[in-house]
Amino acid sequence: MDKSLNEIMKTKWMYLNEDELKFYSLGIFIECICLSVVISIILNLLFKSDFMLCMSGFTIVSIMFTILIYKRDFFDEKFELFSPDLLQGTNQGLILFLFVSSFLVSWGFFCAALKYGLYNAIAFSLAICFPGIFLLLRRNVYSNENNNSFYDGNGYHPLFHWVLGITVGSGPLGVSLTNFLKDMFVKGSFLNIDLISVVLALVLECFVLSPDVANKILPFELKRIEGMKKFILISLGLMMILLLFNMII
Repeated sequence: MDKSLNEIMKTKWMYLNEDELKFYSLGIFIECICLSVVISIILNLLFKSDFMLCMSGFTIVSIMFTILIYKRDFFDEKFELFSPDLLQGTNQGLILFLFVSSFLVSWGFFCAALKYGLYNAIAFSLAICFPGIFLLLRRNVYSNENNNSFYDGNGYHPLFHWVLGITVGSGPLGVSLTNFLKDMFVKGSFLNIDLISVVLALVLECFVLSPDVANKILPFELKRIEGMKKFILISLGLMMILLLFNMII
């Protein structure tokens, strides 16, 4: 191996050979653990979250990131991480990283929400996991063959919809799931109005994460930045309606 560890970490991982990739993966794992320690300390200070509980989940996610990096060729074959024509990562590859990132954000919310009860923690962590899982299942919608660059004004961008899905969807879905879990395990009631709230929240999440479907329904082009701004306003409006519905019932 001719490169130093410092040189390896500065090189794009798509250009590293197998030996260099091992050291790169180790570096990524160390960086993830360091970040996990910082996040765990912050959660402990702000929400009195158990430090070891936080670290256990973040360590697992760190291992997931490391495996994703180290098994680059395997995941590239399965998900097409890189685009030889564009000499950069693909939207499908980005979705795979967002899928793993969902567990990182989800575990952080779980540890923070434990302060407010187990049902809250479970409900909101599941709600935050959903966008990453849904995007992975529908990754072809965001494929580079179907889209160019979002920033050029002619494509769906998975990061944008992932953030929007978490922002817009996690509130109504988290609240409705919390009420549903309490009804089911505390009151022993399964078929109730809260189940309808969960279904409506899931529909909103799927709508936000399915720009191809929304594009057929709405009278403007979602592949354009101006159209996406309108889409954000509509999504926020639907979120407020669902939250109000949960408050009323």
